[in-house]
Amino acid sequence: MTKVRNFLFHRVNPERDSLWDPMDVKLFESSIAYIKKKFDIITIEDIPSIKNNKKNYATISFDDGYKDNIDYALPILEKYNIKASFYVVTNCIDYNIPTWTYILDYLFTHTKHQSIHLNFDFLPQAMRDVAFNHVNYRIEYAKKLKPLLKTLNHSQRSEILQEISLVFNDVELPKIMMNWDDLRKLYSLGHKIGSHTTTHNMLGTISDENEIRFELENSRNRIKEKLGFFPATISYPIGNYNDTVIRISQELGYSIGLAVKQKIYNSEKDSIFDIPRIELYNESWLKTYLRINHTLENIKRIIKYK
Repeated sequence: MTKVRNFLFHRVNPERDSLWDPMDVKLFESSIAYIKKKFDIITIEDIPSIKNNKKNYATISFDDGYKDNIDYALPILEKYNIKASFYVVTNCIDYNIPTWTYILDYLFTHTKHQSIHLNFDFLPQAMRDVAFNHVNYRIEYAKKLKPLLKTLNHSQRSEILQEISLVFNDVELPKIMMNWDDLRKLYSLGHKIGSHTTTHNMLGTISDENEIRFELENSRNRIKEKLGFFPATISYPIGNYNDTVIRISQELGYSIGLAVKQKIYNSEKDSIFDIPRIELYNESWLKTYLRINHTLENIKRIIKYK
């Protein structure tokens, strides 16, 4: 039996964000230093080759492909001699546009529009026609909207996102993604590059298998075209997938699939296409420490079953 703690990061940046706060650089270094001290660090791509090893393993991975990964995270990884895995959304790399989750937050934070009209019958009535008297009201609305969007099917979510982009057309999106030269640099330094799909759509909510195949195949081919190899790993956007997604991933030649679950990977219980990762956030060091040691989840479990 092999157990591995797979730690997931997204952005690492000294600038704060009211809707999706990147991990502060100092906290990231504290986390990496502690993980390095406590665990034997491998890459996720090494997991299939480990058999019945009782070592205390951990991995480091990043989703999406943000530029601050190479600006702020890479120097710390190199300082501690750690190799990580970077899973990128290929359209985001090609066109330097963030993921839809980031775009949603950014539009609501920076638009000057004072209302939104989303007259879709699959939305709660209270969220369809809303006036914003202050930026804080927009931010609070966005905090409720994003988790709701993640529960909808692909076509419903796409309709809403398209409407929001049309209404909040006064906002210019920032250029915050890595490019292919950045990824070549990471790869040349020994880090792993994998797929996070073509557009960051939630695969498990897509009913058309051709659309799922496009997300998986186009991103895989694009990485091969730009970097010279087919990626072994698919990181499911927002950890969303189902049996159909796994089957198509296997058919296309992926050998590892990554979820987002706050639990430790156990080779006897978890499929290689359902590898859980523990996401770390911009929180206090105490809370981060508890997450790294899986103490926080154990406390939650105890409270839940009391």
